[in-house]
Amino acid sequence: MKALLIFSLVMISQCQLHAQNRPVEILKQMNEDWIRSYPTKDSATLERIFAKDFSLISPRGNKMTRRDVIGNLKRQEILSVNIDSVDVRMLDEKIGVVTAYMTFVSKEDNALKTGRVCYQDIYMQRKKRWWAVAAHVSLLSVH
Repeated sequence: MKALLIFSLVMISQCQLHAQNRPVEILKQMNEDWIRSYPTKDSATLERIFAKDFSLISPRGNKMTRRDVIGNLKRQEILSVNIDSVDVRMLDEKIGVVTAYMTFVSKEDNALKTGRVCYQDIYMQRKKRWWAVAAHVSLLSVH
């Protein structure tokens, strides 16, 4: 009987741990999908990820709406991306913050440039679905 009780407690704690990690894995996947959409110019992915009220502060300090970011996707020449590191912190069960570093190769004025950015994205669960609601991008280097 005692062994059954211990087994039950272990199983309950494992289920709770899995439930807590599920949003982290969802947000990591959404982050990866978002970043991978740049080289392929996959606007459908961004439309699936961004909330209607999404806003982003660009490396130049410009506030951009969902429409601005998706429209800008077609004009950018991002050839490759690599997520160097990603950290997800859950503020509560419905709000998560993704902090990541990324390197990229872009083409600008017929020249290849390599850059590195750090960014922070805020995700919110609304009606049982996760959405990116805000982002801030800082350019660390480009050459």
